Amino acid sequence: MLRGKKLVASLLGAVLLFVVADYLVGLKEAAIIREKEAKKERLEKRAFYQIVPDIEDARDIKKAQGQYEVVIKIENLADEAVYITYPQAVAYVQTGTFWTEVPVREGERSSEEQVIRIDPGIHLYRKIVTISRSIKYTYYQMYGYMHVRIRIALYVLPESAFKEEEVVDRYSDAYMYLKPYYMSDREIARQVKFPDDKIPTMIPMPPH
Repeated sequence: MLRGKKLVASLLGAVLLFVVADYLVGLKEAAIIREKEAKKERLEKRAFYQIVPDIEDARDIKKAQGQYEVVIKIENLADEAVYITYPQAVAYVQTGTFWTEVPVREGERSSEEQVIRIDPGIHLYRKIVTISRSIKYTYYQMYGYMHVRIRIALYVLPESAFKEEEVVDRYSDAYMYLKPYYMSDREIARQVKFPDDKIPTMIPMPPH
């Protein structure tokens, strides 16, 4: 009888130990999940509110007809360094009611690293955009100027190590008016007045 009671007590103890262990494992797993979710939320906030992509400038490359050097700006508004993948860009020109994609290649790069660290402040990246004269662009709202959209793409990482489940993709469209390389300043000046009669190559536009 006593032996049976001891056996039952041992079994109950084992079951209780299993239940407690399972409960503790569940608590630990739940804490890990919450931490991952909180980490992802912080990363998303940083990606969409503290990393600001835009177009800084664009210039006509005189020696290469139809090619423009477009300077992409990535601004880090956070108070600490952030890791991102090297910004990529796709360019489009408005042609009627459609957007026609045009070639983009890298300008000079100071580093071949795919994951880069950006400190607080503004960081510039150069792309070469080629726009053929044969493209029938739309004037849109500014006479003579092409309506150009640059889609900027990058990943924001919590650290320099790339882990697929811990990255946030950041896409942003930036717009500008771009002067065709073959259109003269005089021709545009007959239709549009600029301060000091200076005809800009690029006119920035707000997001739309």
